[in-house]
Amino acid sequence: MGVYTQAFDRREEFRMTYRLRRQDGEYRWILDVGVPRFDQSGVFLGYIGIGLDETDRKLAEDVRSRYAAIVESSDDAIIGADRKGTITHWNKGAERLYGYSASEAIGKDIAFLQPTDPSESKHILARVLDGKQLREYETVRQRKDGTRVSVALTISPILDSEGQITGKSAIARDITERKRAEEVLSGMSRRLIEAQEQERTRIARELHDDINQRLALLAVELEQVRENPTEPEARLLELQRKTQEIANDVQALSHELHSAKLEYLGAVSGMRSWCREFAERRKMEIEFKSSEGLTSVSSDVGLCLFRVLQEALHNAARHSGVGRVEVQLSEHAGEVHMVINDQGRGFEIERAMQGKGLGLTSMQERVRLMRGKIYIRSTPMAGTTVHVQLPFRSEQVSQRAAG
Repeated sequence: MGVYTQAFDRREEFRMTYRLRRQDGEYRWILDVGVPRFDQSGVFLGYIGIGLDETDRKLAEDVRSRYAAIVESSDDAIIGADRKGTITHWNKGAERLYGYSASEAIGKDIAFLQPTDPSESKHILARVLDGKQLREYETVRQRKDGTRVSVALTISPILDSEGQITGKSAIARDITERKRAEEVLSGMSRRLIEAQEQERTRIARELHDDINQRLALLAVELEQVRENPTEPEARLLELQRKTQEIANDVQALSHELHSAKLEYLGAVSGMRSWCREFAERRKMEIEFKSSEGLTSVSSDVGLCLFRVLQEALHNAARHSGVGRVEVQLSEHAGEVHMVINDQGRGFEIERAMQGKGLGLTSMQERVRLMRGKIYIRSTPMAGTTVHVQLPFRSEQVSQRAAG
C-alpha cells in the first residue's frame, strides 16, 4: 500500500510484487504494474494496471537457486558444456579438482582437460547428443599444474523445455586414491597367489623328497626284516624309531597348516605347545610366557596371533642366527599383546617389504583385518621385535554375541 499510495500521489508508474489470496484460499505471487492515465488537458484520471500471476516463475527460480547452491557446494566437479563441447559452467568442485578458475575454463573446449587423445571427448559428446548417458566412466584428466588425476565421470544430456538436447553435464569424482588402493590390492593378491604356490611347492617337496623317500627306505628295511626273521631286537627298535620320526614330521607338517590344538586347548595353550614342538624340530630355545588369567581369547583373534607367531618364528629360525627367541603374551586395557623378540642379525624393514617374500605383508594384513596394530622394529646386528595388539575379542565375535 505504501508503494501504491506514494506512486498515486506523485502520479508515477509503479511496479511491485506481492501476494494475494485467491478465491480457493491459496496465496499467489502477483506482479502488479500500474501506469497513470491522463486526459488531453493533463488531468489525472487514474491508473491502467495489470496483474500477472508469477507464482510458477518464482517457484522455478527458487528451484534453480537451490540447484545452483547444491552444484556450487558439491565436492565433485560439475561441468556444463554446450552441443559443441564448449564449457558453459564450472563449479567450485571443478576448480578444486582441476586447478582452473571458472574464468579460465568457461569458453574453452572441454577436451583441454585430456592429457592424451582429445578425440575421447568427441566420442563422449556424440554419445550424449544421441541421448545416452554414461555412468561411472573411468578415465584420466590433467590438472593445471600438469599432474594427472583418475576420475569417474557421469555424463548426461541437458534438455530444454521442449525436450531438445542443448548440451551436456559432467560430474567428475576423484578416484585416484581408490585406484591406488586397487593397485595395491591387485599386487597383494598376485603375491598371495605366488606365496600359496610357493607353500604348495614346499609341502610337495617335503612330502616327495623327504617323507616319501624315508617311507620307501623304511619299506625296504621292513622287507629285509621279513625275509630274515632272526634280525636282532636292536634292528627292530631302530626301525620303530625311524617310523616314529616320520610320524612326528608328518604331524609337524600338519600343525604348520592347521593346528588342532588351537581348537582343543585354546589359543594360549595351543601356541605354547606349538612353540615347544617347533623348538624341538629346529633345535632352538623358545621362552614362552603368558600373563596370569590370560587363558581365553576368541578363535579368530587366536588364529591371527598364531599365524603371526608362526611367521615370526620361521623368520627368526631362518635369518636371526641365534638359537633363542622370547615370546610374551599379556593383556592390557581389553587388548591382547604379543611380543616376539630375538637378539639376532636383524634386517632392513623397507628392503624386506619390497622383496619377493610376503611374510611381513601377510602379518600386517592379518592384524589390520582384525582392527589391531602391529609394530615391527629391527636393526641390523641388533635383533628384531614384533609387537602385536589385538582386541581381546574380535568385533565380529562381539557383534554375534550381542545379537
